[in-house]
Amino acid sequence: MTTVPTSWLLSILAVFIATAVVSKPHLPSAARIFFGLGLGLIAVVAGFVGLRSEYGVGVLGKLQPHLAILMAPMLWLGFQSLASSTGAPTRKKLMLAAVSLMVAELALFVPTAWSADVVVIAINTVYVVLLAAMLRKPQDAFVQVAPHRFRTTRIALLSALLFMALIVAADITILLAMLSAGNAGVIHVLTGASGVVAAVVMLCALIGVPLFLGAQPHGVSGVSAAQVPVEEDHDLLCRLDQMMVDHQIFTDPDLTLARLGRRLHCPARSVSKAINLVHKENVSRYINGFRVRHVAMLLKTTDRPVTDIMLESGFQSKSSFNAEFRRLTGQTPSSYRKHGNFDDIVLNRDLKRSDS
Repeated sequence: MTTVPTSWLLSILAVFIATAVVSKPHLPSAARIFFGLGLGLIAVVAGFVGLRSEYGVGVLGKLQPHLAILMAPMLWLGFQSLASSTGAPTRKKLMLAAVSLMVAELALFVPTAWSADVVVIAINTVYVVLLAAMLRKPQDAFVQVAPHRFRTTRIALLSALLFMALIVAADITILLAMLSAGNAGVIHVLTGASGVVAAVVMLCALIGVPLFLGAQPHGVSGVSAAQVPVEEDHDLLCRLDQMMVDHQIFTDPDLTLARLGRRLHCPARSVSKAINLVHKENVSRYINGFRVRHVAMLLKTTDRPVTDIMLESGFQSKSSFNAEFRRLTGQTPSSYRKHGNFDDIVLNRDLKRSDS
């Protein structure tokens, strides 16, 4: 009876995710390319593993490590694209990836029985560390990501980190089995322990990594408490406030920090810095302030359903909308419509920013 290799299920899943990611229009082109390449390589390598393990197609063994060293760098460059104001990795990041791959490719030709395994383990370990470092980045650092998509982005980043960590754990187990020189007892122990190792790595990454890196606060991000705003920060915020009021760009649910920077003809990090320093909050809450003000106005001047108003104002999630509305007004939308006062009930100065 013909069986389907387990690795092929991973291959099918990788193809499915790659198709979904590449088709996302809100992602920068570079991010879609790198994510597509990374996930496509995972699918191919997993397919090779199935062919080798179940059907003995050994000829693929020579090609597999050359593809395996590309997976993690491609995923990392995809996430770097989301944290770049241009929507593509910086030259420094591209050079780092290119140099690491060049070194790994040269090392693959070292005439040692286990050199390929060591190289794949080494480069994947490097990129596990680099992916983990990206978890430290605050929300405003992902300038190509709309605020309501940031949580999804962090989950995707953590998932990539977990996957590569498991790959490293599995490869180390295989290497140890090879170095045991056919010792049946050692191989039996390693085989039985492989599942435990994978579970421990996943648990440590899931719980330990965020604790080790330290969660970023939801308010001000990436700005020292000792910094004070300068005249340029206030001038930039005045321009931004006016643009938000005049053009109501906050109604775009996919509004990102990078887009704000392009419209103001300045670096995205300057916009983030000005908002952080002047208003002591991140870009997400800044934008939501205008959205809630718009919702409050429509609740008082129209009889339209709350859900329609929510969507028109740029919110995509009912839970985040309700949370932000209550945070800024102290009431639920329905209660505000019945009893609220647009001039007096608002607790957050952002909702009155355009009146000043």
